[in-house]
Amino acid sequence: MTSGASCALAQSLVRHKRIGGHTMKVLQVNGYQSPGRRFNGLSLKPHLEAHGVFSKHFVWEHDRQEEDVVSLDGKILRKINRFTRGVEKTLSLQSQLYSNGMHMRRMEAFREADLVHYHIIHSGFLSMQSLPSLTADKPTLWTLHDPWAMTGHCIHPFACQRWKTGCGQCPDLKTDFAIHRDTTALNFRLKRFAYKRSQFEVLVASTWMENMVRQSPLMEGVPVHKIPFGLDLNFFKPGNQAEAKARLGIEQNRLVLCFRSVVNDFKGLQYVIEALERLQTQVPICLLTLNDKGRVDQFKNRFQMVELGWTNDDTVMQDVYSATDLFLMPSLADSFGLMAVEAMASGKPSVCFEGTALPDVIFTPDAGLAVPSRDSAALCAAIERLIHDPQERLRRGEKSRQLAEQHYDIRLQAERMAAVYERVINNRRKAQ
Repeated sequence: MTSGASCALAQSLVRHKRIGGHTMKVLQVNGYQSPGRRFNGLSLKPHLEAHGVFSKHFVWEHDRQEEDVVSLDGKILRKINRFTRGVEKTLSLQSQLYSNGMHMRRMEAFREADLVHYHIIHSGFLSMQSLPSLTADKPTLWTLHDPWAMTGHCIHPFACQRWKTGCGQCPDLKTDFAIHRDTTALNFRLKRFAYKRSQFEVLVASTWMENMVRQSPLMEGVPVHKIPFGLDLNFFKPGNQAEAKARLGIEQNRLVLCFRSVVNDFKGLQYVIEALERLQTQVPICLLTLNDKGRVDQFKNRFQMVELGWTNDDTVMQDVYSATDLFLMPSLADSFGLMAVEAMASGKPSVCFEGTALPDVIFTPDAGLAVPSRDSAALCAAIERLIHDPQERLRRGEKSRQLAEQHYDIRLQAERMAAVYERVINNRRKAQ
């Protein structure tokens, strides 16, 4: 037999691998298609197939033609959804009134699935009140990408602890997802009502989120699994810094600080700005920013500025990490922090704030560095320390890559995911 025939036979055997007596079919459900592919399972799809798991993807925002990606069509349905979204906004309700779950149940991709895996479903298309019927039909896994499922309205509760007792008397109605009036206790009760009648298991990516789920009264008795998100480590890997700098227009003598330039409640840009204002160094610096342009214009006369704006291009991001010397991610709230993991895989150290998932995810203090939350002076000190100690930067970068190989390989994620899918299906069988 030729090597080509051998390879084809091996691939055929893989594709016909049986789990629980048959090839496993999974429907992945998410609000978006292209944004967040490494979160919603699309990047994982070919690696799951190596374990006999074949995915179709339901997305609400269907932005391009792609094999095994389906959506709900129809202008009338879209108009109804927009109307429902407006009603919810007026009533300060969140993901409670949408009728799309009923239509999803009729789809062939849903009917033929052995398991349904929900991802970001609180983006304005699926009602929590649909979960009892949806989860009754199929074994169900729900990845909690953030704490919204456990709160009365917010994506992240920060220091607020009212999510442990039923919400109400919300200290901040304006934080995402903002509401006009305090219906947080009602939203909390509606979630409890839906969850109590549903049958699902929960997946999280970090110990920080796992601890939160175990403390949530809404998730009492719900099985929880932890699998970190993974990356293609043959793609995100240490690269040629000089060549990457040249492609991005960065001067070769510049030490590169990279961060997300975005103003919201979570990402901590104001503390990066305060730290840079304090920064004392004679080393030539380039600020390499992502997301928004024009947020750090006050440094144009002091540092070289390369502002890339928003990009979904992984090839560009590969150059970003290769060009970077130090990645800054001082999030005030973060459930995982995939960009910091991408930096790790590329052999670059990160600095973050304490109090989120990030210190554990980037393995502080061995690989990354964590400083007290909202402390711009401590952030500045950490940046200065790593600017002026290239050997420590190199050592932490090498350790970061080593830990990424041990924990964040997408093939390992797929292996773990296939095992969890089988466990969820078996648990449903035992419960019947």
